[in-house]
Amino acid sequence: MTLFRASRKKIITSFGIAAVILFFCAGLFQHFVLTLPQPPQSLPLQIDGIVVATGGQGRIHTGLVLLEQTNARTMLITGVGSGIDKNALKNSLNLNAAQSELFACCVEIDSTALDTAGNAAATEKWAADNQLSNLLLVTANYHLPRAQILFSRLDSGLSLSFWAVIPQDLKINTWYASWPHLRLLGREFAKFTLARIGIV
Repeated sequence: MTLFRASRKKIITSFGIAAVILFFCAGLFQHFVLTLPQPPQSLPLQIDGIVVATGGQGRIHTGLVLLEQTNARTMLITGVGSGIDKNALKNSLNLNAAQSELFACCVEIDSTALDTAGNAAATEKWAADNQLSNLLLVTANYHLPRAQILFSRLDSGLSLSFWAVIPQDLKINTWYASWPHLRLLGREFAKFTLARIGIV
């Protein structure tokens, strides 16, 4: 009987510890979602290049708008799928005449990056090749916290600014009611946590 009670107590303790860890992780996740970055209120003053981490048409459109509005002279779209050339990418976007002209003259694409760390490495090389020192990274708001960590590890003297793009279909206030949104944010939170503690 004593052994049974001891085993029962051990099980209850284990469940209690697991519950505390679960609630703690849920709290961190909720904080992550509720504090996702918003687009800045003003444009950076010193920008000579813009980097767009692919993953949605809204990011590229935002990058082109910023390319027009800042003193940046060129833009890199990194992480473009293998086999997609610049013209094919341009034709897949709904660009107006001015954007199309800007895309043709001032945009480069990178198809080597397979993940965010690859985006950062491709950006570092592109900046060195083009003698750029002040970059603005444009990416989705849910991706930006992890991107900030990985891009900030670059040991190249680059000055980095960040611009969050809020996907039109991402409803932050009701994320818990949508399985696709929960899966997206949960996966990104896990990757962000691993990056923050230095595992990736």
